[in-house]
Amino acid sequence: MKKLLYLIVMLVIGLTSNLLNAQNSWTLQTNPLSVGEIGKIQFVSPTEGWISGGLGDLLHTTDCGINWLVVTPFPNDTIWSSSDPARSMSWVNPTHGWTINSIGPEFGVSYGVVIHRTTDGGNTWVKDVLSTVEGDFAAQIQFVDINNGWLLYFNFSTQVATFLKTTDGGNNWNPFNGGGIFYFVDANNGWAFYGSGTNGANPPFTILHTTNGGTDWTEQFTDNTPGGYNAMYFSDLNNGWIVGDSGKVIKTTDSGTNWNFVNNSGINPNERAKTVFFLDENNGWISTKNDNGDGVVQHTSDGGTSWISQGIPIVNHSIYSIYFVDTQNGWLTTGDRGICHYTGTLGIEENNIALTDFILLQNYPNPFNPTTSITFSIQNDSQVELAIYNLKGQKIKTLAQNEFTKGLHSIIWNGDDNNNKPVSSGVYLYKLHVNGKTEASKKCLLLK
Repeated sequence: MKKLLYLIVMLVIGLTSNLLNAQNSWTLQTNPLSVGEIGKIQFVSPTEGWISGGLGDLLHTTDCGINWLVVTPFPNDTIWSSSDPARSMSWVNPTHGWTINSIGPEFGVSYGVVIHRTTDGGNTWVKDVLSTVEGDFAAQIQFVDINNGWLLYFNFSTQVATFLKTTDGGNNWNPFNGGGIFYFVDANNGWAFYGSGTNGANPPFTILHTTNGGTDWTEQFTDNTPGGYNAMYFSDLNNGWIVGDSGKVIKTTDSGTNWNFVNNSGINPNERAKTVFFLDENNGWISTKNDNGDGVVQHTSDGGTSWISQGIPIVNHSIYSIYFVDTQNGWLTTGDRGICHYTGTLGIEENNIALTDFILLQNYPNPFNPTTSITFSIQNDSQVELAIYNLKGQKIKTLAQNEFTKGLHSIIWNGDDNNNKPVSSGVYLYKLHVNGKTEASKKCLLLK
């Protein structure tokens, strides 16, 4: 088992026998579902992830997607959820997750809305019926921590949208002043967009901002150009992206005070960009299609100044969702129930890792508040020290200093120092020493 865990981690960072010359690539993974689409994909650690299923089920992996297992919270439920757009699932850590589904026999036929939620990593689930009104269908759910979440459902017949908010993990839901499709980075700060006409597909398109959890919204931007908005993602309080139809990509670097069009992204103007994901202000991925109708990922590592096209091993289908745990490891889902895994490699000096001794992965989540998980693997039983440093080089927290067995290990940092006092927001280094002679370090960002 320990040997297997080590091999899994090797796969996580995409190692090959020819490391320095290895190429980055997307490869196909096996989906055990034979019916129903799949939608949103999200990882809760470098190795554990979830995918929402279109018939109320989910896919779960604990080994980077080498194996995906079907999880059906309530097998007797007759429900469905929209995979395109992929907004029906939200996880905030390995234990706490939520899905929102429509009650009905097939896509487009809805008799209400139901939520499934877990607090033990999917071992057990609780069901909450939010609506039994005909025509109400599930549109979106998002949580930012174990307590604070928002959802949207919409009625086909009346065209009435219902926005609900919880501050106790979903035990109770109360109305809030929704502004459209939303994205929150914490309990207070969020953005929303909406358009005009049927399904909001016509200009003008409007972007709103809230600093009090959705109680009040301020208009930030009005866009009168053709091309509806499809997806939005913020990597932090300042940096956000919206993608849509007709090659439309817009970004902000100042919390939405200014929104700017990105005209060099390589998005096909004849296709819809359906999803966007950014790890930080520089590293991001956007989906599109080429002229043949095949899915393509556009990747930037410099905040959108330049882009690289990445093909995927699936043809004639759209990309629904993208998720990366670090710059070298990501996954996506497509319209034909496809799952693809991206692996890339860095040179030894660039990655600052002694590959023959150990592997240090990027912490997850990052940025984080209040906790984050740091994962490493060692090839042999070793004396290990894992510590947190500030940018002045001062050690502020020793997370581990003892003998570890070979294999995969994850340690939680609670954002505190050696006196168990919370540290301030900012960039920190975490360093790994193995047998006192080798070292690797990575940066992490604490946001409060």
